[in-house]
Amino acid sequence: MNGAKGWLRPAVWLLAAFLLPGFMSCRGRDAGPSNPGPRNANVLLITLDTTRADHLSCYRSGFAKTPNLDALAARGVRFEHAIAQVPLTVPSHACIMTGSYPEVNGVRGMAGFVLSDTHPTIASVARAGGYATAAFVGSSVLSRRFGFSTGFETYDDYMGKSVVEASQPGVLLERRASVVTDRAIDWLKANGNKKFFLWCHYYDPHAPYEPPEPYSHLYAKDHYSGEIAYTDSQLGRLFDYLKAQDLQDRTLIVVIADHGESLGEHGEDTHGVFLYDSTVHVPLMIAGPGIPAGKAIAQQVRSIDIMPTILAFLNLSPGKEAQGVDLLPLIRKGQPLPTDSAYLETLYPRTYMGWSELRAVRTNQWKFILAPRPELYNLKNDPQEATNVEPREPVVASRMDARLWSIIGQDKRNEKVVSSPVTEQTREDLASLGYVSGGMPRTIQLGSKAPDPKDKVGVLKILGEVERLMDRKQYARAAQLMETGLKQDPTNPLGLTYLASSFENLGNYPRAIRVYEKAIGMHVETDEIFSRLGKDYLRTHQLEKAVKAMQRASELNPTDLDNLSNLGAANLQLGHVADARKAFEAITAQSDRYAPAFNGLGLIAISQGDSDAALLNFRKAVEADPSEMEPLLNLGFLYKRSGQKQQALHCFQTFLQKAPRGRYGNLFPMVRETIRQLQSGA
Repeated sequence: MNGAKGWLRPAVWLLAAFLLPGFMSCRGRDAGPSNPGPRNANVLLITLDTTRADHLSCYRSGFAKTPNLDALAARGVRFEHAIAQVPLTVPSHACIMTGSYPEVNGVRGMAGFVLSDTHPTIASVARAGGYATAAFVGSSVLSRRFGFSTGFETYDDYMGKSVVEASQPGVLLERRASVVTDRAIDWLKANGNKKFFLWCHYYDPHAPYEPPEPYSHLYAKDHYSGEIAYTDSQLGRLFDYLKAQDLQDRTLIVVIADHGESLGEHGEDTHGVFLYDSTVHVPLMIAGPGIPAGKAIAQQVRSIDIMPTILAFLNLSPGKEAQGVDLLPLIRKGQPLPTDSAYLETLYPRTYMGWSELRAVRTNQWKFILAPRPELYNLKNDPQEATNVEPREPVVASRMDARLWSIIGQDKRNEKVVSSPVTEQTREDLASLGYVSGGMPRTIQLGSKAPDPKDKVGVLKILGEVERLMDRKQYARAAQLMETGLKQDPTNPLGLTYLASSFENLGNYPRAIRVYEKAIGMHVETDEIFSRLGKDYLRTHQLEKAVKAMQRASELNPTDLDNLSNLGAANLQLGHVADARKAFEAITAQSDRYAPAFNGLGLIAISQGDSDAALLNFRKAVEADPSEMEPLLNLGFLYKRSGQKQQALHCFQTFLQKAPRGRYGNLFPMVRETIRQLQSGA
């Protein structure tokens, strides 16, 4: 489950006590006087989204067949107990990239948190060391607006079409593994002769599980494993390219997952709510120069250890902030390292469900989960975490509790976490455009009384079933079931959003509006609820109310570009040109690839008689996203009006070739008649 993203096009816009050694002792490290300088070598970091270790065939047979990852493990080392710090994509990647826990890097959740460029990352250190740096991500969940682009000369997060109508909250723009691999290989063709740090993120195993053929057929009963097998095939293409270009022998390859997937264990279908090993035990393998082949390491390691390990390989210092340790002594010499204590957390239950957050500490033998009702598991005897022994092991539980607080600090017991969806620079840019709030900081009180997530498993199962029903477009059943779930948990923000979304997909917008208005009345006020309410007001032709709701959403989260675009469109329809311009410029201040914003600015320019500015903006829109039809059509009309017949004909003919008939078919006769007039000289 992740933060939602959706789009509505309201109208066609036409011109017509246990101090953890690895936590504190590594602070203040430096490379030392013997550092020989940056190494003439490369690093390829691959992060697999939502991938359980036990579903790769090099870890366990019977699930996905992963011959390429198996081969990588065979020529390098495979870690049997690698632990992610957070079972969510954004904060987990922040831990990987910075080598620090969430309390230090500041990224505590999915929505409302941005990685500040003040934190050293693998990319920023590598680039400063003279390495070419590039990233290719598989989903908008790792959009540059979350701060991960710092240090990357190339950060490719473009998902294709700039906007999409999401049928279900939590469904994010993504691109297939084949596209990520294609883009990475294209970059290597131009940059493989340099020393480089390359990061590729593969999102395919994330729900919904929809592997392409032949994997959909081969894994007909296990599409999750099918997604993993498909991803492995695309990794094989990337590995083969490195080998063919003689890059393999001087490239360190690190493969790790950001988190796992529950798949129904402990009552959770996906991830984010609990801290059991099904979602925090991840695959990790490392191969390359100086890495022994065919070695399996049983000692627990952590995702925060990736950054210092990669930088140590490159002879670069991770800086004072890194809390992980360099794993190379363990890999090469079997030298024990202080990685036995791993801190874990998830704020997702509190921010998305209204339940208590969870924190945990894991060692090679024990896992202690700090919850309203604490849990303790002996992982040696009970790897499935089926039996909570906290009541009969009070001494161990107390010791583990003390260790947890020694890692993050006693002052975090009743912590107030302040989230903000924008960087300081973005906040300044938006303020200059009149968005004084620039994204309202939100305070999240931790440690306060809230339901224990494990006591809400019944509601969690209902949410999972509702997601499946919505995936199958069974919206009436989804709404009925969600209403049942909300009787048990009436103020659950995600449940309220799912219910309203079901009504939206049924075309019952008045009913959806009532759900959102009820949520706001109960003080369940998220930017997503306001933005979706605004879209439903648009659908029911309540423009003034729509503007008010979407304005509130933009105050809470000005990085929701789709909401800003809807806000601009609504203001344009109302004749509020200055407000429309403000909304569209708030988009272009954050992205130069969001075509509808340039289209909107072009329409404003036309309304003010500025044909030159209109032409410039319509061209920008078409360049930003050639699949956007409305700016193309507007550009054609502008060319026609200015007497540029050939350019106009090209736009109109391209429109007829590319425009989806279901969406634009009613415009085809008008466009054909316009083409006829141009060709006849009328």
